[in-house]
Amino acid sequence: MSATGTPAIGPASAGAGVAAVVVAAGRGIRIGGGTPKQYRRVGGQAVLTRTLAALAADNGIARIQPVIAADAADFFRNCLDELPPAIRAKITAPVAGGATRQLSVRAGLEALAVGSAPEIVLVHDAARPYVDAALIARAIAAGRDHGAAVPGVPVTDTVKRVVDIAPGIGRVHETPPREHLRAVQTPQAFTFGPLLAAHRDAAAQGLDG
Repeated sequence: MSATGTPAIGPASAGAGVAAVVVAAGRGIRIGGGTPKQYRRVGGQAVLTRTLAALAADNGIARIQPVIAADAADFFRNCLDELPPAIRAKITAPVAGGATRQLSVRAGLEALAVGSAPEIVLVHDAARPYVDAALIARAIAAGRDHGAAVPGVPVTDTVKRVVDIAPGIGRVHETPPREHLRAVQTPQAFTFGPLLAAHRDAAAQGLDG
């Protein structure tokens, strides 16, 4: 049984290679409503169901470690029920996330460290269901080549850096050139050992990024 009370799904240790941590512990409060956005339905399926299916269908990924809220086991089980057995075989039992994304990512990393740890780990947001094979392949290759890599897209909006001068009142301090800005997305790829060590070191120092 996992920390969330959900039965194990895939193998406890799926071998080295590439694993993915799917961060699904957020509440999605910015979108409004009572159901977290990763469990809302798009085209007849929950967003998280689509995300898990896209990652599990990729031959480069051996194991998927979901991280969910401690009280979301029923939501998660419903997502799994929508997946065929071949897809579910790659997905291990979810672990409970923390109050911040950093804590949730670490929970997923610690779960992957049990048994045979992967060489490369992809950290992916549950609410990004349309990740494709080309992006996954590029992320894995970049993670191997550089130790850490994140996908980014050029920023098209004009961005202002604002300094607060009074409650509710800000003054434009700077307009960064757009050509130097990127909107960072996921999956983010890392060599597993250094990323886990960095998370443990940050926790020991009480740092949260």
